[in-house]
Amino acid sequence: MGPGRARMRIDDDNILIGGSAHPAAAEDPSTRGHRPMHSIKRLLQASIFVITISAATQPSAQPALSAEEIMQKVDFATRKAFKTQIAHVKITTCRYKMVAGAVKCSEKPRSVIAENAKKVKLDGDLYSDRQLSIVREPASDKGTGLLVYEYGERGRDNDNWLYLPALGKVNRVIANDDEGGSVFGSEFSVETTENPEARKFHEYTYKLLEDTKFQGRNAWMIELTPTAEKARKTKYGKVVVWIDKESFITLKEDLYRGGRIHKQRTQSGIRRVDGIYVSTKVVMNNMSASRVSQMDKMSMRHDVEIDDEYLTQRSLTDFAFRERNLARFRTELSQSKGK
Repeated sequence: MGPGRARMRIDDDNILIGGSAHPAAAEDPSTRGHRPMHSIKRLLQASIFVITISAATQPSAQPALSAEEIMQKVDFATRKAFKTQIAHVKITTCRYKMVAGAVKCSEKPRSVIAENAKKVKLDGDLYSDRQLSIVREPASDKGTGLLVYEYGERGRDNDNWLYLPALGKVNRVIANDDEGGSVFGSEFSVETTENPEARKFHEYTYKLLEDTKFQGRNAWMIELTPTAEKARKTKYGKVVVWIDKESFITLKEDLYRGGRIHKQRTQSGIRRVDGIYVSTKVVMNNMSASRVSQMDKMSMRHDVEIDDEYLTQRSLTDFAFRERNLARFRTELSQSKGK
């Protein structure tokens, strides 16, 4: 071995300390295997001291979360971490074909820019919310509005109203769990198993499948199965979700019908806005129809003031009232920044 090179092995007569070799103390061959009692005591005491220090410096193991506990945290992060939310979003939709393993639009994409407002109410564990989305672009659809009321009572269906300026009246939207309720003709829905922001915790059972990674993030894979009551209202047999371990935001969902993936939802661009974790890009892929929608959340704010009256049918038909509120929201959104 050349001079100065660290020894890389330990043998009977040399102890490696810090990469340097030091000769072991000489031992009388006649006493080998018969150490004095005081030496044995010192060795035992040293061993106990090392073990104690090692145990004290190890981080305490966190108890593993059950699937139900994880999904309760997801429910909070997705639906209950804020009182209000306003957002400026762009939804782009097209039919597609696969080209070299990538999704490519096979027609001219249709884009809608909308202004959203949402207000959450918590009464103990009872969750309800009101949401209003107003189309800003294209000009041909400007003023189209979708108003949704979600109720916390078990068994009570949500209310949905759609306003089309060309007709000049408000129509109630009757949407079952899987069909109808499309957000402005896209693959996104307001009131279905497909929408984690509208999914009610008590309507599913949960099974933890594995720890994994997705989009380079540590995640849990969990299977959601509709309860017997929910199963009567949905064609989906199960939903497999990937949950980010840091933010408890959903990263991916496979929605199964008839044992096959019918739709797939992915969420990315996770960051904090006003201290709340959000995903800023959502893709919903209808694999049965080869149709895809992408939602880009261009700006967002949380816990800004929203007048209760704004989240009523008045905002669908009263242009001046609606614009006064939207002007204030636009000012708030101009100050949007992640933090």
